[in-house]
Amino acid sequence: MAITIDTSALNRVMRDLKGFEKQVPKAVQQAINRTIKHAETRSAQAVIKDYNIKSGEVKKTMKTRYANVGSLKAHVKVDGKRLTLARFLPGGLNSSSKVAKVKIKKGASYKRVGGEPKAFVQSVTGRTHIMRREGRSRYPVDVMRTIATGQMVSNEDVSKVIQKDVNAMLEKTINHEISRRLNKLAGKK
Repeated sequence: MAITIDTSALNRVMRDLKGFEKQVPKAVQQAINRTIKHAETRSAQAVIKDYNIKSGEVKKTMKTRYANVGSLKAHVKVDGKRLTLARFLPGGLNSSSKVAKVKIKKGASYKRVGGEPKAFVQSVTGRTHIMRREGRSRYPVDVMRTIATGQMVSNEDVSKVIQKDVNAMLEKTINHEISRRLNKLAGKK
C-alpha cells in the first residue's frame, strides 16, 4: 500500500520561508519524519480496530525509512509472512482448544474451519497449529495460513483512514515547523 502525501503544503512552506532558504529542508525533513512516525502508529491502530490482532504484531512487520536533508523522502513498508490460523484461535497461540474455530475480524463470531479433509488443532514442538492433511493418508500435513499484516494494512477501509489522517498530520506538522523556525529566527535578530 502506498500512502501519498499532498505536496501543496510543501510549496506553501517554500513561499513562507522566502529569505530563509537554509531552514526549509530541515523544517520539511522534521515534518515528514514526525508524520511518518505517526503513520506507523495510526496504521497499527487502524488494523487492530478491524482485525483480531495486537498492535505489536503489526508494528513488528513494519520497516521505516526516514527522510533526511539530502533526501526528503520517507516510507513505511509493511512486510510479513501470512499468519497461521492458530493465531486466531480463542486464546491465541496459547489456546488449549481442540476444535478448529477462528475469528479473524473483530465483531465476527468464531467460525469453524471448513473443507475436506477436516482441519484439526495440533501442538507441535510447543507451538499450536491448525493443520489439514493433504489426502486420505496420514502424511503430509499442511499448516493452514490466512492473510498477512501487509494485506490488513492495504485493506481499502483501513488505508482510507490512514491516508486521511496522515495528510492532516503533515499539514499540522508543517505549520508547526514553520512557526517554530520563524519564531526562532525572529528571536535571534
